[in-house]
Amino acid sequence: NPWDPSHTSRPPPASTFGRPTGAAMATAEADAQAEAMEVEQPEAEAEEDGAAQAGASGKAEAVEDGCARLHLSSKDFIRCPEGKVQTWLAKTSGIGIHKCFKLKQWNFAFVTVRKEEIEAFTKAIAGTTFRSHPVDVKEGHKRDANQRRPKGEEDPNAKRRKVQKDWPEGYVPTLKDIRDKEKSHKGAGVDKTVKQKAAPLLEYDYATQLGMKETYVKSAVRAFTKQAKLKSEEHGSTVEWTEPEWALRTKAPVHCGCPLDPIIGTPAEHLEGYRNKCEFTIGHNAAGELEVGFVRKIQDDMQPLIDSAEDIPHVPAVMKRFASVVRDCVKASPFPVFDRRREAKSGVWRLVMCRLSANGSMMVMVQTASFPEEKREELTKPLVAALLAADLGVTSVFLQLNDAASDAAQPGAPLIHVHGEARLKMPLLGLTFEIGPLSFFQTNPITCALLYEKALSWLSPDSKALALDVCCGVGTIGLCMANRCRKVVGLELVPEAVESAKQNAALNGISNASYHAGKAEDVLPDLLPKLLAELGPDCEVAAVLDPPRPGLHKDVLQALRDCAQLTRIVYISCNPESLAEDVVKLTAASREGEDPFVPVRAVAVDMFPHTVHVEMVLLLERKSRVLEPPPLPPKPEAADEAAAAAGTADDGK
Repeated sequence: NPWDPSHTSRPPPASTFGRPTGAAMATAEADAQAEAMEVEQPEAEAEEDGAAQAGASGKAEAVEDGCARLHLSSKDFIRCPEGKVQTWLAKTSGIGIHKCFKLKQWNFAFVTVRKEEIEAFTKAIAGTTFRSHPVDVKEGHKRDANQRRPKGEEDPNAKRRKVQKDWPEGYVPTLKDIRDKEKSHKGAGVDKTVKQKAAPLLEYDYATQLGMKETYVKSAVRAFTKQAKLKSEEHGSTVEWTEPEWALRTKAPVHCGCPLDPIIGTPAEHLEGYRNKCEFTIGHNAAGELEVGFVRKIQDDMQPLIDSAEDIPHVPAVMKRFASVVRDCVKASPFPVFDRRREAKSGVWRLVMCRLSANGSMMVMVQTASFPEEKREELTKPLVAALLAADLGVTSVFLQLNDAASDAAQPGAPLIHVHGEARLKMPLLGLTFEIGPLSFFQTNPITCALLYEKALSWLSPDSKALALDVCCGVGTIGLCMANRCRKVVGLELVPEAVESAKQNAALNGISNASYHAGKAEDVLPDLLPKLLAELGPDCEVAAVLDPPRPGLHKDVLQALRDCAQLTRIVYISCNPESLAEDVVKLTAASREGEDPFVPVRAVAVDMFPHTVHVEMVLLLERKSRVLEPPPLPPKPEAADEAAAAAGTADDGK
């Protein structure tokens, strides 16, 4: 029974988060201190030159080969965050956004897409209404570096904004409070250690962290409930699950369209060192010494300031030793560190990545700028020898060449296998997955297994069902449910991941899984009818959706809605904001006689302790299949009246 109260979460009282506790101040004093938390400050030093950064010079200076920058503007871009604009552009155009650069107060944004997709992107976006105003698309022009205002010189026309300071003593913030504070500090000259940046929740005990994240996901459920209600009202209809009575009948939190299970946290013994993948930047620290670690900040000349990862709690000890070994190798190397300054862009060493399997095996990828092939062994041979001598469990080493301005290499950047095995074996839920240096794989395998178990128990496909795995990566969740259904079909954009999924199916002896490369919005609408024709009209369909942060394209959502045999969806989201938009599209009753989806249960999953990130899992089912929740018990007065009426009737007999 989906409405069984025994499955309903018991979150902490609302008063626990977001208000003063303990020896709290009086209300008037609290208000005064809350106002003192924010002070007026000129536009952030690193962001007040944002337009220059987005031009040919600055942080976003160089556009990688094969890409081009466009200038987009709309009146309704003002006050809209960069992430929301990027999400809307990706979903409206159906084209991958390589980069989006926008400050919140801008009515414009700089967007980078691949050159071959410019025409399709412009056709899809130019003139399209964003909220209530059209979007204009122009070519992005370079800005002359000589026209830029010197750093530290205040722009007299710059707007002033509030930068949040520390909270009053005794105040326990919500996750939204902390996220907003992080955003206000970004680019505002607030100096933080890498520990503060990588683990902003570390100062709170883990029970408090879980409470913050559970409340955040509950707010996301309220958000899509409210949005769905407004959408239905636009069409002159009523969606029952958005009404307050539905929440009471299903024992859901107030204004939530479905109940929430208790949050799934990371087990106590795995709260530290839980990551199985880390990337370490090679550069210099504040003292000018060579360091292999995390970026503390980007300096005015665009050179990153690097600090050691030694104090970061979620980095395993063996990876910290790995960073130390690489640091010593780079120090002894005749090859220089890559110089990322605006006018330099020279040198070799850029970053190193390591992946760690539960069996102790480690895969390493070293990223460098291009250098003569005949000197390749001079760089790789001493590095491999040092890694093997350190007894780190290294079984595989790759070299990636990257000449782009950013350390995020372009697709197709040369990747050379220089030592050991070509794949790393990762166990998960009784299966073994082989991954490469560029494959996506969940970075917290312990909590990932708990998330997958929850998702599969909710999806519960029968032995004759077709299971869709949309945005399947290397096939993890689909292969984990292959023995529970008739056939698994996976869709994935990255061809390398699709090949890995096929290899993983063969490795685990799974013959009822197939995988297709391409954009889900291009592949699914054509593929789904063919699959149903092959499997027959009585074949039930269930789907797992695990999209990237922007969510799913509207054509994918429409194809899922239009598939009458699709009865159940489990949506796994790393971004509750984009999930809310997708849920509205799946659940809104926009056509007469349509059988829309209804959210049935939700749960928060903490895959990343000590950080502000949280996963969310949501179960949706067709309205026609959802059990009617039990009616509300009568109010005491009504019950007394009913009893009195019954007594009077008996007396009259």
